[in-house]
Amino acid sequence: MKNILYRIGMFGVAALTLTSCLDEDPLFDPEKTTGIIEFVEQAPLVAVGSVYPLNKLTFEAVPADQIEVIVQYSGAYDAPEDLVVTVELSPSDLPAYNADQGLTGVDQYVMLDAGSYTLPGGGSTVSVTIPKGEKRVSFMIDVKPDKFKFDANYAIPLKISSASSGVVSGNFGHMIYAVIPNNQWAGDYDHTYSGSLGSGSNVVHMTTIGEFRTTSSLIGVYSNQTIIEIDPVNNYASVISVSGLGNATNYPENFWDPATKTIHVKYTVGSRTMTETYVKK
Repeated sequence: MKNILYRIGMFGVAALTLTSCLDEDPLFDPEKTTGIIEFVEQAPLVAVGSVYPLNKLTFEAVPADQIEVIVQYSGAYDAPEDLVVTVELSPSDLPAYNADQGLTGVDQYVMLDAGSYTLPGGGSTVSVTIPKGEKRVSFMIDVKPDKFKFDANYAIPLKISSASSGVVSGNFGHMIYAVIPNNQWAGDYDHTYSGSLGSGSNVVHMTTIGEFRTTSSLIGVYSNQTIIEIDPVNNYASVISVSGLGNATNYPENFWDPATKTIHVKYTVGSRTMTETYVKK
């Protein structure tokens, strides 16, 4: 009986304690949170958990284009007042990112040539205002993609250097915009294939990885990446390698026809021989 009464008594104490805890202020009170000022990514981040976030943005070789930079007030509510935010170029972010990711040589990111982009006002600093009652503001960086080069990985690094209110994000207070020029072979292709892996047709997307190289999924079916290179002198098309399978041996009949935008390749990789034709859409 005493044991029963003891348990009841302890339950009562626990109940009173719980009631007391519930009457206190909650651990998270939206009314008391401070808004976070941060950049919004424009593309999937290249490396999650890196020292700074990096976006890869691709461009056609046109004389003029733009990068939209979005600054956000992140919190439970909209901006409580006009928030003046200063954004500036941060060249030191690039060597820090390279070191963090173990990038060396041609794999490193370097500053885009000054003549290939312009911030609003023409300087290295931009001031923007997130209006009261709103969450975002954006500005445009003018870029000249036809001046982009393929000899290095070029980027524009930015940081939020100050805000009139709120706290600058520790994770997204910096943003690196890597600019990737598309070569003429990047894009979607009607694709037919036959050989050791079967035969069929589908649509394949080719992505630029160099001035004369693209990569795409193996026969448009497998996740292995096929690297194709075009010789600009004789328009010979060759499969360089297929990831997971090794380097390829090519046949003499391979070609790129600029008039019909057709790539035709026959190649052997490992014990597999494939013939493929790509016609650009």
